[in-house]
Amino acid sequence: MELNKLVEIQRDFSERAFPEFWRISDRRDLVLRVEYLSNALAGEAGELANVVKKIVRREVYGGPGEPLEGAVDKVEEELTDVFIYVMTMAALLGIDLEKAYFRKLKANEERFLRPSR
Repeated sequence: MELNKLVEIQRDFSERAFPEFWRISDRRDLVLRVEYLSNALAGEAGELANVVKKIVRREVYGGPGEPLEGAVDKVEEELTDVFIYVMTMAALLGIDLEKAYFRKLKANEERFLRPSR
């Protein structure tokens, strides 16, 4: 499935689940929605970092936590939450994530894969 289709599916779900969120009457409303999604995205990224912290604490330092194999499901869940907020923000702002990804990939190829001079 193409990424833009996933964004469309996520927007449809979000509009049905949270219709008030999508009622945007002016620029201020839009900016507040972007702020909310940015904060939610940061929160989910923090939850992912916390899962990884516990893996490292156990695997590297021998402390309490989960082994990597036991935490993959939690990593998957938090990555998916991050992805959901990324898709929702892209939908809100009309960002074509596929085009943006390939544009960024090209820039990264030029930056990291160009021959040394």
